[in-house]
Amino acid sequence: MVEQSVSDTIQLFKTIQRSTTLVHRVTGQIEQLIVKGELRPGDRLPPERELARQFGVSRTVVREAVRSLVAKGLLEVRPGSGTSVRSPSADAVAQSLMMFLRAGHPEFDCEKVMEIRRVLEVANAGFAAQRRTPKDLEEMEQILRDASTFSVDRYRFAEFDVAFHAAVARATQNELFSLLLDSVADILLTWRQFTFDVPGTPERAVMYHRAIYEQIKRGDVEGARRAMSEHLVESEDTMRKAIALHSEHGQQAGGCKPPSPGDGTGENGKPAAGEGVASAD
Repeated sequence: MVEQSVSDTIQLFKTIQRSTTLVHRVTGQIEQLIVKGELRPGDRLPPERELARQFGVSRTVVREAVRSLVAKGLLEVRPGSGTSVRSPSADAVAQSLMMFLRAGHPEFDCEKVMEIRRVLEVANAGFAAQRRTPKDLEEMEQILRDASTFSVDRYRFAEFDVAFHAAVARATQNELFSLLLDSVADILLTWRQFTFDVPGTPERAVMYHRAIYEQIKRGDVEGARRAMSEHLVESEDTMRKAIALHSEHGQQAGGCKPPSPGDGTGENGKPAAGEGVASAD
């Protein structure tokens, strides 16, 4: 798209009323202009001095607002070219969600992430069975072949494990499912490396993944959902065993806060009556 000239955008911005939230107000107004399409990808914003004049704020406020929008992936600043609107990307959104999960939380509440996956992963499997393409099936099959050859490599196994779930999400043909899964991908990668020390983990994972793949390939929606549910139950059990194993040696629980009493689980770490299946894979 041809860049909109500075003169074309010169009167878009309204004077901001004085308050303690000037940066937020400037940020919000620019965001709204982007959402409404009045500022489009490739459009250049007026220089910092002119923005400050139009908003009626200091250049420091404008600078902070721009920095915030750059962090959100909505603007980009290029030396010699000024500030322009950036096309929002799925990666930028996933990174924002990931930062939200990470910020101020050196350890995650496993149960919360598991709850999200109970809903997301089972739905992914069902939709994938309905909508998968030959290319999707080929990708899953290749991942399964590769994963089986890395059963003794903690890091490569974890990568292929997470890659399989990502492939299932892509097979839904709904990029929002992939986006949601991508937002916790680094957490899942850490978890899978962590559970590698539980005997038989790689072999069980490949077996369950193969079962999910077969149901998706067959186009059996309920079969795919059931296979994923069974996999998630086994995955949660493996995660709990890994937590116990590492705790015995005084090691951190893979960035995962060990479950506390009253977390909604029953005996032996299984979901309590009425709860859905859980995942740590």
